[in-house]
Amino acid sequence: MHHNWHMRVRLAWTLRALPRFAILLTAVAELASGNILYGGFCVVALVLTLIPAIHARNLDAGIPIELELAVLWLMVTDMTLGNSIGLYRLPWYDKTLHLSSSMLVATIGFLAIYLLHLTYNTRFHPWLDGLAILLVTLGVGALWEIAEYVVDQLFGLRTQGAPNLNALDDTMFDLILDGVGGVLGSVLGPLYIRRSKRSRHRVEAFARMIARRDHTAMSGSRRRRLR
Repeated sequence: MHHNWHMRVRLAWTLRALPRFAILLTAVAELASGNILYGGFCVVALVLTLIPAIHARNLDAGIPIELELAVLWLMVTDMTLGNSIGLYRLPWYDKTLHLSSSMLVATIGFLAIYLLHLTYNTRFHPWLDGLAILLVTLGVGALWEIAEYVVDQLFGLRTQGAPNLNALDDTMFDLILDGVGGVLGSVLGPLYIRRSKRSRHRVEAFARMIARRDHTAMSGSRRRRLR
Protein backbone atom coordinates (compact mmCIF):
# COMPACT_ATOMS: atom_id res chain seq x y z
CA MET A 1 0.00 0.00 0.00
CA HIS A 2 2.86 2.39 0.87
CA HIS A 3 4.50 1.50 -2.47
CA ASN A 4 1.25 2.27 -4.35
CA TRP A 5 1.04 5.68 -2.62
CA HIS A 6 4.59 6.53 -3.73
CA MET A 7 3.76 5.43 -7.28
CA ARG A 8 0.68 7.68 -7.36
CA VAL A 9 2.71 10.64 -6.06
CA ARG A 10 5.41 10.09 -8.72
CA LEU A 11 2.78 9.76 -11.44
CA ALA A 12 1.07 12.99 -10.31
CA TRP A 13 4.39 14.88 -10.32
CA THR A 14 5.27 13.49 -13.76
CA LEU A 15 1.90 14.45 -15.21
CA ARG A 16 2.32 17.97 -13.80
CA ALA A 17 5.92 18.32 -14.99
CA LEU A 18 5.59 17.03 -18.58
CA PRO A 19 3.25 19.74 -19.94
CA ARG A 20 5.23 22.46 -18.17
CA PHE A 21 8.42 21.09 -19.75
CA ALA A 22 6.72 21.09 -23.17
CA ILE A 23 5.66 24.73 -22.70
CA LEU A 24 9.21 25.63 -21.62
CA LEU A 25 10.66 23.95 -24.74
CA THR A 26 8.12 25.82 -26.87
CA ALA A 27 9.16 29.13 -25.27
CA VAL A 28 12.85 28.39 -25.85
CA ALA A 29 12.23 27.40 -29.49
CA GLU A 30 10.16 30.53 -30.16
CA LEU A 31 12.72 32.83 -28.53
CA ALA A 32 15.57 31.13 -30.40
CA SER A 33 13.75 31.62 -33.72
CA GLY A 34 13.38 35.34 -32.98
CA ASN A 35 9.69 35.28 -32.08
CA ILE A 36 10.20 37.28 -28.88
CA LEU A 37 6.51 38.17 -28.47
CA TYR A 38 5.14 34.64 -28.50
CA GLY A 39 8.13 33.21 -26.65
CA GLY A 40 7.59 35.77 -23.88
CA PHE A 41 3.88 34.91 -23.83
CA CYS A 42 4.76 31.23 -23.27
CA VAL A 43 7.11 32.15 -20.41
CA VAL A 44 4.45 34.32 -18.73
CA ALA A 45 1.86 31.55 -19.12
CA LEU A 46 4.27 29.04 -17.58
CA VAL A 47 4.92 31.33 -14.59
CA LEU A 48 1.17 31.81 -14.09
CA THR A 49 0.70 28.04 -13.75
CA LEU A 50 3.10 28.11 -10.79
CA ILE A 51 1.34 30.88 -8.82
CA PRO A 52 -0.97 28.52 -6.85
CA ALA A 53 2.03 26.34 -5.95
CA ILE A 54 4.00 29.42 -4.84
CA HIS A 55 1.04 30.60 -2.76
CA ALA A 56 0.72 27.16 -1.14
CA ARG A 57 4.53 26.71 -0.95
CA ASN A 58 4.09 23.28 -2.49
CA LEU A 59 3.84 22.07 -6.11
CA ASP A 60 0.71 20.24 -5.01
CA ALA A 61 -1.29 23.38 -4.21
CA GLY A 62 -4.46 21.50 -3.29
CA ILE A 63 -6.08 22.17 -6.66
CA PRO A 64 -7.88 19.11 -8.09
CA ILE A 65 -5.30 17.38 -10.25
CA GLU A 66 -7.84 16.76 -13.03
CA LEU A 67 -8.42 20.50 -13.34
CA GLU A 68 -4.72 21.36 -13.18
CA LEU A 69 -3.87 18.80 -15.87
CA ALA A 70 -6.73 20.01 -18.07
CA VAL A 71 -5.34 23.55 -17.92
CA LEU A 72 -1.77 22.44 -18.61
CA TRP A 73 -2.58 20.11 -21.49
CA LEU A 74 -4.90 22.67 -23.10
CA MET A 75 -1.96 25.08 -22.99
CA VAL A 76 0.19 22.45 -24.70
CA THR A 77 -2.42 21.84 -27.42
CA ASP A 78 -2.55 25.59 -28.04
CA MET A 79 1.07 26.70 -27.70
CA THR A 80 3.05 23.62 -28.70
CA LEU A 81 0.75 21.65 -31.01
CA GLY A 82 -1.38 24.49 -32.35
CA ASN A 83 1.11 27.32 -32.89
CA SER A 84 4.59 25.81 -32.96
CA ILE A 85 3.78 22.59 -34.83
CA GLY A 86 1.01 24.21 -36.87
CA LEU A 87 -2.11 22.19 -36.15
CA TYR A 88 -4.15 25.41 -36.24
CA ARG A 89 -4.00 25.05 -40.02
CA LEU A 90 -6.42 22.13 -39.68
CA PRO A 91 -10.12 23.08 -40.07
CA TRP A 92 -12.03 23.17 -36.75
CA TYR A 93 -8.94 22.46 -34.60
CA ASP A 94 -9.25 26.00 -33.25
CA LYS A 95 -12.99 25.59 -32.56
CA THR A 96 -12.52 22.31 -30.70
CA LEU A 97 -9.92 23.94 -28.45
CA HIS A 98 -12.04 27.06 -28.01
CA LEU A 99 -15.05 25.09 -26.78
CA SER A 100 -12.83 23.02 -24.48
CA SER A 101 -11.13 26.10 -23.04
CA SER A 102 -14.49 27.85 -22.52
CA MET A 103 -15.79 24.85 -20.59
CA LEU A 104 -12.59 24.87 -18.56
CA VAL A 105 -12.89 28.61 -17.80
CA ALA A 106 -16.49 28.04 -16.67
CA THR A 107 -15.44 25.12 -14.46
CA ILE A 108 -12.65 27.20 -12.92
CA GLY A 109 -15.21 29.99 -12.41
CA PHE A 110 -17.48 27.57 -10.59
CA LEU A 111 -14.60 26.34 -8.39
CA ALA A 112 -13.62 29.96 -7.61
CA ILE A 113 -17.20 30.75 -6.52
CA TYR A 114 -17.36 27.48 -4.57
CA LEU A 115 -14.05 28.38 -2.91
CA LEU A 116 -15.33 31.85 -1.94
CA HIS A 117 -18.50 30.37 -0.44
CA LEU A 118 -16.43 27.92 1.61
CA THR A 119 -13.83 30.49 2.68
CA TYR A 120 -16.26 33.18 3.81
CA ASN A 121 -19.22 30.93 4.77
CA THR A 122 -21.64 32.59 2.35
CA ARG A 123 -24.82 31.02 1.02
CA PHE A 124 -24.92 29.15 -2.30
CA HIS A 125 -27.30 30.54 -4.97
CA PRO A 126 -27.30 28.03 -7.88
CA TRP A 127 -29.04 30.27 -10.43
CA LEU A 128 -27.08 33.41 -9.55
CA ASP A 129 -23.82 31.45 -9.41
CA GLY A 130 -24.60 29.88 -12.80
CA LEU A 131 -25.35 33.28 -14.32
CA ALA A 132 -22.11 34.71 -12.87
CA ILE A 133 -20.14 31.80 -14.36
CA LEU A 134 -21.73 32.32 -17.79
CA LEU A 135 -21.03 36.08 -17.73
CA VAL A 136 -17.43 35.53 -16.60
CA THR A 137 -16.87 32.99 -19.39
CA LEU A 138 -18.32 35.34 -22.00
CA GLY A 139 -16.25 38.20 -20.56
CA VAL A 140 -13.02 36.21 -20.70
CA GLY A 141 -13.83 35.16 -24.27
CA ALA A 142 -14.54 38.75 -25.31
CA LEU A 143 -11.29 39.97 -23.74
CA TRP A 144 -9.43 37.24 -25.61
CA GLU A 145 -10.96 38.34 -28.93
CA ILE A 146 -10.07 41.97 -28.18
CA ALA A 147 -6.50 40.91 -27.35
CA GLU A 148 -6.25 39.02 -30.65
CA TYR A 149 -7.48 42.08 -32.56
CA VAL A 150 -5.01 44.39 -30.77
CA VAL A 151 -2.10 42.02 -31.38
CA ASP A 152 -3.00 41.74 -35.07
CA GLN A 153 -3.19 45.51 -35.45
CA LEU A 154 0.01 46.27 -33.54
CA PHE A 155 2.24 43.47 -34.81
CA GLY A 156 0.74 42.57 -38.17
CA LEU A 157 -0.14 39.02 -37.16
CA ARG A 158 -3.16 36.92 -38.15
CA THR A 159 -4.44 35.46 -34.91
CA GLN A 160 -8.04 36.11 -35.97
CA GLY A 161 -9.66 34.05 -38.67
CA ALA A 162 -9.47 30.33 -39.43
CA PRO A 163 -8.67 28.22 -42.50
CA ASN A 164 -12.39 27.98 -43.35
CA LEU A 165 -13.69 31.27 -41.80
CA ASN A 166 -13.00 34.98 -42.21
CA ALA A 167 -12.07 37.12 -39.19
CA LEU A 168 -15.63 38.31 -38.38
CA ASP A 169 -17.25 34.87 -38.69
CA ASP A 170 -14.39 33.37 -36.67
CA THR A 171 -14.86 35.91 -33.86
CA MET A 172 -18.64 35.44 -33.71
CA PHE A 173 -18.31 31.65 -33.78
CA ASP A 174 -15.80 31.88 -30.91
CA LEU A 175 -18.18 34.01 -28.83
CA ILE A 176 -21.02 31.55 -29.45
CA LEU A 177 -18.75 28.72 -28.31
CA ASP A 178 -17.89 30.78 -25.22
CA GLY A 179 -21.59 30.89 -24.35
CA VAL A 180 -22.05 27.16 -24.96
CA GLY A 181 -18.93 26.35 -22.94
CA GLY A 182 -20.10 28.65 -20.13
CA VAL A 183 -23.44 26.83 -19.88
CA LEU A 184 -21.82 23.38 -20.02
CA GLY A 185 -19.16 24.34 -17.46
CA SER A 186 -21.69 25.80 -15.03
CA VAL A 187 -23.61 22.49 -15.21
CA LEU A 188 -20.61 20.13 -15.19
CA GLY A 189 -18.76 21.98 -12.41
CA PRO A 190 -21.30 21.21 -9.66
CA LEU A 191 -21.66 17.61 -10.93
CA TYR A 192 -17.89 17.18 -10.86
CA ILE A 193 -17.45 18.51 -7.33
CA ARG A 194 -20.44 16.47 -6.11
CA ARG A 195 -19.20 13.20 -7.61
CA SER A 196 -15.49 13.57 -6.80
CA LYS A 197 -15.09 13.42 -3.02
CA ARG A 198 -11.30 13.62 -3.27
CA SER A 199 -11.44 16.84 -5.30
CA ARG A 200 -14.08 18.31 -2.98
CA HIS A 201 -11.88 17.61 0.04
CA ARG A 202 -8.87 19.19 -1.69
CA VAL A 203 -10.81 22.35 -2.53
CA GLU A 204 -12.18 22.51 1.02
CA ALA A 205 -8.64 22.13 2.42
CA PHE A 206 -7.43 24.91 0.09
CA ALA A 207 -10.29 27.13 1.33
CA ARG A 208 -9.35 26.48 4.96
CA MET A 209 -5.74 27.37 4.19
CA ILE A 210 -6.80 30.69 2.59
CA ALA A 211 -9.12 31.45 5.51
CA ARG A 212 -6.30 30.81 8.02
CA ARG A 213 -3.92 33.07 6.11
CA ASP A 214 -6.54 35.82 5.85
CA HIS A 215 -7.24 35.52 9.57
CA THR A 216 -3.51 35.67 10.39
CA ALA A 217 -3.02 38.70 8.12
CA MET A 218 -6.01 40.53 9.63
CA SER A 219 -4.82 39.75 13.18
CA GLY A 220 -1.37 41.07 12.37
CA SER A 221 -2.86 44.23 10.85
CA ARG A 222 -4.98 44.85 13.96
CA ARG A 223 -1.97 44.40 16.25
CA ARG A 224 0.03 46.90 14.20
CA ARG A 225 -2.81 49.47 14.38
CA LEU A 226 -3.09 49.03 18.15
CA ARG A 227 0.59 49.81 18.55
